[in-house]
Order: sequence, then structure tokens, then C-alpha cells
Amino acid sequence: MRLFRRKKPAARLEEILRGHELPVLSQGTMSLLKLLRDPQSDLAEIAEALSWDAGLVVRVMKLVNSAAYGSVRTIEGVAHAVQMLGRTQLEQIVLGVVVKEGLPSTKARGFESGRFWRGAFFRAALARSLSDKLHPADKARSFTGALLQDMAVPLLAHAREEDYGSVLEAYHETPSAKLHQLERESLGFSHDEIGAHLAGEWELPESLRRVIELHHDDSAADRDLPPALRLVALYRESSPEYGIDVLVEEAGSMYGIEADWLRDVMATSQDKANELERALR
Repeated sequence: MRLFRRKKPAARLEEILRGHELPVLSQGTMSLLKLLRDPQSDLAEIAEALSWDAGLVVRVMKLVNSAAYGSVRTIEGVAHAVQMLGRTQLEQIVLGVVVKEGLPSTKARGFESGRFWRGAFFRAALARSLSDKLHPADKARSFTGALLQDMAVPLLAHAREEDYGSVLEAYHETPSAKLHQLERESLGFSHDEIGAHLAGEWELPESLRRVIELHHDDSAADRDLPPALRLVALYRESSPEYGIDVLVEEAGSMYGIEADWLRDVMATSQDKANELERALR
């Protein structure tokens, strides 16, 4: 993703990131998103704008045709993608791709990019499968929201490698630890709060900003945090077995989801996550 300078991030972000430069979306991406959000633009304009970025086209096409995304039909080109997916779904997909590419990918204290994104891919695949059962109309937001819910973590790990790295190490070493609680206790902020600020800076849709902000909030209403996103937030990329056990227990008690069914879905979701990793590599 090409980056360019823009106005400074909000004061809160600037303070917490300690002057670390905030990645921003390219001009081409912003123009495409503007068209997707403009009810007066036509599908041909959107397809043409997307076609200008060959790399983005390749990644979008791989994603929408992956088992993880679960399109009913094979999507054969840009115009077909615009026609079949519609504005909202296509916007969610584009955002998932470009935000992922814009975040730091090198190793930092307590942070391993491969481990982090494998967890995010699994959450995205599982959230889409769970949304089929719990709220089918919200599949696109569930997928992208799960993919991006922890998007502040790579930035924080690189901007504050020492103190935030210590928190990440404690989180990974203790299976029962909750990252957002450790962050608040040690640093006075949490990745869900900072993620919401980032979503605002990047002009993500309000519905996505809300799920990023609320994904650890037990009191959030289902309209703001769909159940699939509430559940996948319990999964952790380190100590995954512990996270899966907690997820299964919560899914049963909160939504009556059978444990055997869910474990089968999670096994399938892991295969889909592996395919998603290849598609977005």
C-alpha cells in the first residue's frame, strides 16, 4: 500500500504513539472508497477506479474467491466483483486488504507478525461462519471486523517496543490473561480504544469503528457488536487451545451453540484461515 503524509493524528494517538508516523491510505484507495460511499456513482466508475491498482485487484480477487470468504459463485473480474458484491461488501473487503498491508510487519518485542495475522485470519474465517448461523445479514462486517479488531497491536508494538512489548510478553506467557486489561493496568490505554482512534483517522465506516472499539465490551449491544465478533474476540493466537475452550463455553452459555458443531466449524475455519493467509500474503 502506498503511503503519503497527511495531517497529524489526533492528540491522543500522537501522545500514545510517541511521534511514530501513522500509516495512511493511498490517494487511489481514498478515491475508490469515496466512490463506493457515493450513492450517485455508478458501478462502472467503481470498477474503473479499482482497476487502476493492479496489486489491490489481485488481492481482492483472491480474497473474495477464497473458501474463507465463501462467495456463492466464482467472481471472474473487477466488474463482476462490483456487480456481485455491491458497494458495502466491496468496501469492507478493500479496507481489510489495504489496512492489513499498511500495518507494520517486522518483528518487535512481544510481537510476531506471522503469529498475529494467523490469529486474525482465523478470527475472520470463524466470524463469517458463525454469522451464517447467528446473523446472516452481517457476514461482511463480521469478517472484516474480526480481521481488523486488533489492528492497533502492531502499531503499538513498534511505536512503544519496550513498555508495550513487556505487556505483550506477559499476555503471551499467561494463557488466562486478557490483553486489554493488562494494557489498561500497565499503560492506561488499550488496543481497542486506540484501534477506534485509528479507524477514525483512516475514515473507516462507523459500523466497523464501533466493532473495533467494543470487541471486548461485555455490555455492548448486539447491534453494535454482533455475536460472532463478540465470540471470536475470545480467541488468542498464543495459547489457542485455552482460547478455544473459553470460546466454546461462552458460545454455549450465551447463544446455545453446541460444542461439537462449533469445534467442527473451528477446524474448517482453520483450513480457511490458511487459504486466506496465502491469498493475502
